[in-house]
Amino acid sequence: MKEGMEPMASTKSFWLLLIWFLVAASGLLIVKWLGVWDHLDLNRITIWLRELGPLGGLLYIIVYTLRPLVLFPATPVTLYGGYVFGAFWGTIYDIIGALAGALLSFYITRKWGRNSFQRILKNKRLQSFDQKAEEKGFMVVLYMRLMPFFPFDGVSYGAGLSKIRFWDYAWGTLIGIIPGAVIYNVFGASLQDIGSGKFYAALGMYVAFAIIPLLLKKRRVIK
Repeated sequence: MKEGMEPMASTKSFWLLLIWFLVAASGLLIVKWLGVWDHLDLNRITIWLRELGPLGGLLYIIVYTLRPLVLFPATPVTLYGGYVFGAFWGTIYDIIGALAGALLSFYITRKWGRNSFQRILKNKRLQSFDQKAEEKGFMVVLYMRLMPFFPFDGVSYGAGLSKIRFWDYAWGTLIGIIPGAVIYNVFGASLQDIGSGKFYAALGMYVAFAIIPLLLKKRRVIK
């Protein structure tokens, strides 16, 4: 009886997880439709966070950690961190928050969705990738974190559904997010002085970081 109930429980968890994703996505669309973002006073929020000092950084980390739960895009939050706290502290706060959020996302789908996903995984190509991901998890995660065309939260949640080992995922994520965190925060900090040499240098780094991986997209790390 107990053995028969376990698949039912995991399937129920999987559907609850799917419903949560749909609700979160719908919530974002509703907020955008209502024009909530247009009424936010970012200047006031920015000044408030800067005046809080380290506490403002802590609040930023908490928001970044919880951000994946509402499916809010990571890039605007990262750029804003650089704008508020500067390139150095923005990068530090971003790495901590991004890693914590990525681990939270991984844990959620690993705990509530993996078993059901493995049972419905029928496609042989996906099964092959899943097996290779288990064998070369660190390199798979590192590659996807370094390449900006992979959606950040999609990688986090997808890794939780796969056979990738936790520590392979954690180290691949930590190392892989550092270059992007530095570049995005340098660019975010340069927005305080638009039109300066620093701004155009940061813009060049930002564009290069986005374009170069596209040129290397056909290169494969999993053979």
